[in-house]
Amino acid sequence: MNELIYGFWKGVVFDTRRGICADLTSFPSSKYFNRGNPITGIATAEGFLIYDHRVTLLRVLLDYYRKTQEMSCGRCTPCRSGSVLIVEALEKAAQGQGQEVDWDFIRQVAIQMADTSLCGIGRTSPIALIAAIDHFREDLVSSPGVYIQNGDSFSLATAPCIEACPAHVEVPRYIDYIRDGRPDMAKAVLLRHYPLVGSCGRVCVRPCENACLRGQIDAPVSIKDLKRFASDHAQEVAVDCAKKAPADQQPQVAVIGAGPAGLNCAYHLLQHGIGVTIYEKENHAGGMARLGIPSYRLPNNILDSEIGTVEALGAQFQYGKTFGKDFNLDTLFAKGYKAVFLGLGCANGQYLGLPGEDTSARGYLKGLDFLLQLARAQENDDVQSLSGDVVVVGCGNVAMDCCRSARRLLKDNQHKVIVSYRRTQASAPADKDEIIAAGEEGIEFQFLTAPVEILTRAGQVCGIKLIRMQETEPDESGRRRVQPIEGSEFVVSCSTVIAAIGQRLDRSVFSDSDGIEFTDRGTIVVDDSMLTTRDGVFAGGDAATGPTSLIRGLETGETAAASIREYLMTGMPGFLARRRMSEIIRDERLMSNEAPKYPAVAPQRVPLQTLCPESRVGNWQEVEEGFDIDETYRQASRCMRCYQIITLSTLKPIPGKSAVEEL
Repeated sequence: MNELIYGFWKGVVFDTRRGICADLTSFPSSKYFNRGNPITGIATAEGFLIYDHRVTLLRVLLDYYRKTQEMSCGRCTPCRSGSVLIVEALEKAAQGQGQEVDWDFIRQVAIQMADTSLCGIGRTSPIALIAAIDHFREDLVSSPGVYIQNGDSFSLATAPCIEACPAHVEVPRYIDYIRDGRPDMAKAVLLRHYPLVGSCGRVCVRPCENACLRGQIDAPVSIKDLKRFASDHAQEVAVDCAKKAPADQQPQVAVIGAGPAGLNCAYHLLQHGIGVTIYEKENHAGGMARLGIPSYRLPNNILDSEIGTVEALGAQFQYGKTFGKDFNLDTLFAKGYKAVFLGLGCANGQYLGLPGEDTSARGYLKGLDFLLQLARAQENDDVQSLSGDVVVVGCGNVAMDCCRSARRLLKDNQHKVIVSYRRTQASAPADKDEIIAAGEEGIEFQFLTAPVEILTRAGQVCGIKLIRMQETEPDESGRRRVQPIEGSEFVVSCSTVIAAIGQRLDRSVFSDSDGIEFTDRGTIVVDDSMLTTRDGVFAGGDAATGPTSLIRGLETGETAAASIREYLMTGMPGFLARRRMSEIIRDERLMSNEAPKYPAVAPQRVPLQTLCPESRVGNWQEVEEGFDIDETYRQASRCMRCYQIITLSTLKPIPGKSAVEEL
């Protein structure tokens, strides 16, 4: 492993060649980009670092500023013109003419870029060059521009919101298109990653918004809601079908499960001319996005239109086919499939596991089963009302779907729905907006309470005994634990108890001959390429990660598709350069997470318009109504385009760079 030689990082200058020392433990370490290929240089908004004498500062900066020039949007002259002048100067120096470059002028150009550019690219990229000119000018003037023979580099324009998104969606880019009045182009950016744009725009858990630097100033940009607008208001957007497989071609890949992960895996394979058959045990596609998310959050017509995109690409659907019953991995390979993707999901809910509980009691349900039964009843127009009070145990997103659905099923307003959660509201894993919406709909919350006993009478639930909890001192992780308060038990009378405390993969569908291994958590063992322990079999979604979000499921399907394509060509899964880049950015903290210093534009974040609480209960109409056009433009203008360029130089060529644009 190489060691730091010289550089400038977060205002600190060091150069072991000249005895200028610093505490190097606070600097990023040189890791391997891929096996046997160490990182030799870094350039980011924080500065630059050189780890190998064979790589020159000049070459690292040239790669960095070529990416800057490529990404400069042209909205402001300082960045557009400045990036061109900087690249020209570095190219001239790389040709051995560094003494002829007016470095003082180039420094002034860089300062003007940093001071007056309109977005993060122009404001942060000059930092490395200014430091190089101020402290390492000789390396620019006298450097012959020699670079490691067969070396390589990876340059990326990213932002905190992009890195937080599992699918690495270019959030600022699609918001730019919305701001320009081009929702069709915004949707096209999103369609590069997945077909479920409108669905994700409604139910995404918004990790991007948690990372949004605008949140350090007032409130994050409404990224999810803008995504929904792009989907709902775009004209028909063509999906790339240039490599679409002929209709009479034998499919090469079998996808098991038509949930988000399976659909997205098929979507990306089909766009590359690889035929796919999707096997689904239900009579329709959508998986848990359809069966586990109530229609007041995600209407089925939205999901159906997006599934239609996958159908239009040539996917062959086999409905009513259950893995482990109607077919297995051996029979699929015997049919001629070259690879298989397992997107089975985690469809097994869990009971509370209380001493002496009667799981056969009427009115005692697992949360996922409750939602699945409801979805099937709605399809058959046979929805049954609930009588009496309902208690939902748990406070995750499934619990919120259960309690809000139960509220809509109550026969009359004399009965109520109560949520019991053993921790505080601040500790609840559910989306905070979902908790607020549930409260608006009249659902009561009993925080810091835990179930002790399910009470039954003649085989029917008649109540639940709860005990009050209290927080203790923080543990090693900093999280407070909870413990019961002795003698604080109390009984809540109810007719229905719904246990919404998690779900698991049904491992009974697998046999030893499948050759699939499982983790201690009951999920399928996969490597970074989503390959399982059986050759040619990949897995993603809940089956591989455990119960997760829609966006995470979509990402695993996209990742698996890239690996499967490489596997079909070479017999080995591909190296995912973009995913590896994100790992290094995260682990080495290469990205600045400080909000831009320039003033933010005035509009404040506003919530979506929703149906009034009184009109929500008793029906399944979509609650959130979306932004109108004027408000959408105001919200889009709040994005500060916090792009940053990150360049990593390596000793050897980096495999998988050709797939970067797809991941």
